[in-house]
Amino acid sequence: MKSLVMGVMVALLTSCSTNEEKVESNTKQKMNNQEIINVALFYLKDGQENKFEKLRSRGNVLLEKYGARIERVIKPTTVAQGDLELPDEIHFAVYPNMEALEAFNKDPEFLALKAEVVAPSVEKMYGFVTNKTAFEFTREIGDNNKTYGVALVYFKAGKKYEDQFAEYHDEACAIIPEFGTHFERFLFPIETKGELAQPSEIHRFYFDSKEGMQQMVTDERMLKLFPKRDESLSKLIFILGEAIQ
Repeated sequence: MKSLVMGVMVALLTSCSTNEEKVESNTKQKMNNQEIINVALFYLKDGQENKFEKLRSRGNVLLEKYGARIERVIKPTTVAQGDLELPDEIHFAVYPNMEALEAFNKDPEFLALKAEVVAPSVEKMYGFVTNKTAFEFTREIGDNNKTYGVALVYFKAGKKYEDQFAEYHDEACAIIPEFGTHFERFLFPIETKGELAQPSEIHRFYFDSKEGMQQMVTDERMLKLFPKRDESLSKLIFILGEAIQ
């Protein structure tokens, strides 16, 4: 059962994304006019979970000063695909633009919070500054009862593989909604903090049921598409978890 569910999730997370217009998103000047989503994978020191909760409660108040917010916090339960130590929490913080992010990072109250909470409770952290990809989709919002997926997707270099993945993307997106899959974010990383390599895209989504996932992995239409998908990827890290915010 576990392997079947994992296969479904790996299939879903690489489906509805696009590489179009990425080059245009790379300059800092343009980023100042675009919404920024900061993605952070936290690894906590033993026994420091309660102390780290202050980062969420007090951090949200400080973010409001800059028109920002913690949008989603995922508590990982499994690394279903890829070589990665299981994080303790994954945070998604949304800022109106790059200037707001930079101002928040210099805020004296936030710096004091980092010294008080983050430094003594966090063993290590991987972070990605991202913006939204050009892919258009109906963004849906899940709740804390759903199973969540966070995918770090790495594409092979070259237009050949971009075109191949685009073909897979178009075909898969016509099938996936039938199985109760809901996408919340498609993100394009532009900056990286930590030793984890910068992915091509980061996806966040949730599932209505495990039954739907199981049906997905055995669907004949998707089985025919999987080779096309696999040939376009160089690496995939896929994390399952629950929403705690």
